[in-house]
Amino acid sequence: MEMKIMSVRKTTIGASIAAVLSAAALGTAATASASGQIVETPAIVCGPGYQVERQASFSGGVAYLLYNAGKQNACAVAFKTKNVGTRTLVWSAVDVKGAGVVKNEEITPLHTVPVYHAAPAGSWVKFSGGTKSADSGGGYEQIG
Repeated sequence: MEMKIMSVRKTTIGASIAAVLSAAALGTAATASASGQIVETPAIVCGPGYQVERQASFSGGVAYLLYNAGKQNACAVAFKTKNVGTRTLVWSAVDVKGAGVVKNEEITPLHTVPVYHAAPAGSWVKFSGGTKSADSGGGYEQIG
């Protein structure tokens, strides 16, 4: 999946939040800094070599499943689109069929710390993410 990077010229907090919401509407998640530069995406949060495989929206955010073929590893992270900047509960999880679930839940202003799970190419993987009041995810699908 190709991710579009947006430029933000205004430096106000309102413009930064608008950039985050616009990015989420485009199917990406990003944080706009005070200088207007986009500094975080799911791929940046998970690390080098990770590419978005799937995503699922929920009321207040987007959950992402990423994969690194070189490391044979899956990563899940959830970004908020509501209450951005306010510390609220957000969680993300990745489940590799037959190998268990790894989950992270925290009170955060933007996104969860990513969760990782070994997933050799062809593994059946599902992911999920959400907030205290809403969640989403997908069923098992092959990865890699």
